[in-house]
Amino acid sequence: QRDNFLSRPRFLAISEFGPRAIIYHEGSRYLINQVIMPVTEDEDGPLTTQIKQCNHCGYVHPVKSGINYDLCQRCGMPLDPPLQALLRLQNVVTRRRDRINADEEDRLRLGYEIRTGVRFSERDGVPDIRTALVRQDDHDLARLTYAQTATLWRINLGWARRKNQQQYGFVLDIERGYWGRNEQNEDDPDDPMSERTRRVIPYVEDNRNCLLLEPLIGLEIEGMASLQAALKRAIETVFQLEDNELAAEPLPDRDNRQMLLFYEAAEGGAGVLRQLVDDPATLALVAREALRLCHFDPNSGEDLRHAPRAREDCEAACYDCLLSYGNQREHPILDRQTIREVLGMLAGAEVQISPVWPSRDEHLNTLLSLCESDLEREWLMNLHEHGLSLPDAAQVYVEDCQTRPDFIYNSGGVYVAIYVDGSHHDYPQRQGRDQQQTECMENSGYRVIRFGYRDDWSAILGKNSYIFGGGA
Repeated sequence: QRDNFLSRPRFLAISEFGPRAIIYHEGSRYLINQVIMPVTEDEDGPLTTQIKQCNHCGYVHPVKSGINYDLCQRCGMPLDPPLQALLRLQNVVTRRRDRINADEEDRLRLGYEIRTGVRFSERDGVPDIRTALVRQDDHDLARLTYAQTATLWRINLGWARRKNQQQYGFVLDIERGYWGRNEQNEDDPDDPMSERTRRVIPYVEDNRNCLLLEPLIGLEIEGMASLQAALKRAIETVFQLEDNELAAEPLPDRDNRQMLLFYEAAEGGAGVLRQLVDDPATLALVAREALRLCHFDPNSGEDLRHAPRAREDCEAACYDCLLSYGNQREHPILDRQTIREVLGMLAGAEVQISPVWPSRDEHLNTLLSLCESDLEREWLMNLHEHGLSLPDAAQVYVEDCQTRPDFIYNSGGVYVAIYVDGSHHDYPQRQGRDQQQTECMENSGYRVIRFGYRDDWSAILGKNSYIFGGGA
């Protein structure tokens, strides 16, 4: 007769604590049959929301009063009608079940249809992201997008094997909080439902560091699934991560795999995904590790047939390469042979960093046109020639500090003001003003880095590789 409280990470709870799910706890079985309703003055029931999700890239667009998106903000594709009546899942209630039949495990295999979406945080109305192009011999292989603390949505659309696949959500008693019984299971017990019911779609959201990898070469569903599994395991190996610290999913869904979403699942994040964008050589290192894990020689590409200590050959996939407990549903389509060529290309590719949507070359030309001295252009070309991260903007006036830094980094959680100082900054009066501006910018949340005309620029870049990238 006492309450027990269990907690799970949000992204796990959306399915584990989903409507009518079964929980095994301390030798007993419990049925998720009720939601703790939030306090609201709305007579129509709990507060719900609407979103539009792009069916090409999975980008989420919240529908608010006065704001209605017709085209995707990320890729420009037309958006489908919105998902209605999304209910944020917070706390649920269980009922103990003393009787359970022999078909319980089979019924639990039905599972839910879970959809994932992403939305970037914004700074001054601009997506707070860092982008990069993966190139090999002037051929574009993939596009990378890193987002600091992006909002990820996990939406439970309904039972995976529901009769009407176009009908989303679950019936909810908006007065008492009970979930409607699962009509697919004849022995699913009824709860005392009132007449006030509404169909809602449970969802959860959280902020995570994430990386989108969009292949620009044609890959079938088998290739996308295999590339996802191989890169996930390779990233974990290179950066020594546990399996539960990194998650990977296709976007916009499993049937239409246009991009791969990697996000740091551990609370606080491990801080590794950004290195794949900032360091021109890290992705190639990960690809070489993926080749090795898939039983290919990273240097020659020769098929080694099996892991070093394995006794049997691996034809398509095994637990030493692509298979894992977490991707059991995809085991039939995983095949290491489908990604042999693409991994080989990635292993010899270079990442060209661009902090905004246009290409790196276009962004570089824009920055060069804003430079006010040859010294600034020389500094900028030095970054470009070494494959380092380019600034987000140039000659941005900061009114509070009455200063105009030569360059600004203000995406991906990095806020840095760059000054490229010529000989006129040697005068004491100018140095005093520079010091005042530096203190003001630092008080505003920026880190200030100065590159003098007599300084060793390579040494400064090397000490600040987390800003400019690892190629310094």
